Amino acid sequence: MSLLSNLAKTADETINNEKDTVGGGGVLDSALYPATIDIAYLEKKQSGALFLNVHLKTDDGRMHREGLCIASGDAKGNKSYYEKNGQRFFLPGFNHASSMALLSAGKELAEMDTEKKTIKLYNFDAGKEMPQDVDMVTDLVGQRIIVGLQKQIVDKRQKNDQTGTYEATGETREVNEIDKVFRERDRLTTAEVRAGAEEATFYATWDAKWTGQVRNKASAANDGNGNGVAGVPKAGGSTKPKSSLFS
Repeated sequence: MSLLSNLAKTADETINNEKDTVGGGGVLDSALYPATIDIAYLEKKQSGALFLNVHLKTDDGRMHREGLCIASGDAKGNKSYYEKNGQRFFLPGFNHASSMALLSAGKELAEMDTEKKTIKLYNFDAGKEMPQDVDMVTDLVGQRIIVGLQKQIVDKRQKNDQTGTYEATGETREVNEIDKVFRERDRLTTAEVRAGAEEATFYATWDAKWTGQVRNKASAANDGNGNGVAGVPKAGGSTKPKSSLFS
């Protein structure tokens, strides 16, 4: 049985689906990048959390690698959603991974099969790339998407040997993070497809908001109320999607 089979599907109308919002070698500038999914494999963390690790190759040959948390750890029930104020919302990482699946292959993430593959990945202990066996999501490999990447300023973190947790060091670094996924052929988002939109509108909205901008998510940029940190999806009614919409 695939590791993906236990994930919730976006057809679950008890969970609020993703909405279109513009939240507040080297790091790429914030922009919309047509890209090929070069690698997509699953990783089970010690905490029990499930990640989809993707390597996206842009059309100009740049590579973006990111781990998307698609299910929580054992302590939180290994769920692809969380609850807030009595409502359910998909994890941000699950939303991105699901959008990649639906907008490229036309399939729910939970419906995709995995296959054992051996690939070279960086091993931190060895300090170099080494062959590793992974659960490859073969349906995603080679698929095309447009990805809205943000350049972000984030805290540098270091493990506290006494508590075992990673804490901010007071220094910052620049990273790229996936903020939105669009279908390549028509630039539609999953929310627009579900709404039956014939023309893409959020693509231009995202472009105007984020292209060339830097999002500051470091602790010093926050006011203690969560401002400056990537927001959770806003509450709203969910629309039951149909797989045929994405075929």
